[in-house]
Amino acid sequence: MSTSPAVRLVTCAHLPELAPDDQELLHALRRKGIDVEVAVWDDPTVDWAAAPVTVIRSVFDYHLRPAEFLAWLADIESKTTVHNAPEIIKWNAHKSYLRGVAEAGFDIIPTHWLSRDESVDIATIRARNSWTDIVVKPAISASAHRTLKVTGDNLAEGQAHAEDLLRDGDALVQPYLYDFETTGETSVIWLGPRQTHSVRRPSGIHTTLEEAHVGAPLTPSESEIALAGKVYDWITPKPLYARIDIIDSVDYGLLVLELELIEPALYLRHSTAVADAFADAVIDLIER
Repeated sequence: MSTSPAVRLVTCAHLPELAPDDQELLHALRRKGIDVEVAVWDDPTVDWAAAPVTVIRSVFDYHLRPAEFLAWLADIESKTTVHNAPEIIKWNAHKSYLRGVAEAGFDIIPTHWLSRDESVDIATIRARNSWTDIVVKPAISASAHRTLKVTGDNLAEGQAHAEDLLRDGDALVQPYLYDFETTGETSVIWLGPRQTHSVRRPSGIHTTLEEAHVGAPLTPSESEIALAGKVYDWITPKPLYARIDIIDSVDYGLLVLELELIEPALYLRHSTAVADAFADAVIDLIER
């Protein structure tokens, strides 16, 4: 392999060859004759300046060591062009970004925000908001990590979980939407400047990571695609890749769930054309 690849795809130590879905981008770039290398983000032997373009992909452990990950990102951004842009990744890494989404006029799941080390009473939050079942989760998380569904039957567990989360960082409480179990999430995906495809995703709280990364192709409703498009247009600077997760809920209507801008599954396995579109967007960066 060349010591000076045109592009690096970044992964984590437990997926040194990338996640299966991201391998489709690797294959597409190689089919197009691009010298591409895969590197683990916390590998101290990597010379990040050797590749002009670095694309974040299967860094599925960033939320376990967020300070270390963001320090690494700050270190390499002067050595290579990183995508998504470091400012996007830093903003997207803490779920407080959803406050900005709401302030921009987009509806999100009603949220009670909790700050590190503050006192919390989960039963009171649940009762005051008339939420039957709730979800308690950390503000820095991925794939439902440390996310707990709390009902009237496990309030003590939910209280202990919230207190445990707040010893480590910020957290949030939201109503549990049963739409996750019925209609599921709609993920609308952009690769480069193009909205390329969409999938129906099972909720991460109910499935394994691999199951959540399979999904099923679908055509969103007009209202879903319109909302996702408005949110994408609002994101600045424009990302190389974006997955906007939305849900059409019975209780709250159409909601923005997440903007996935760091290491989202992009469902490249659904279509060679989709993987090729992502490869073309990366090649455009290399050729600039």
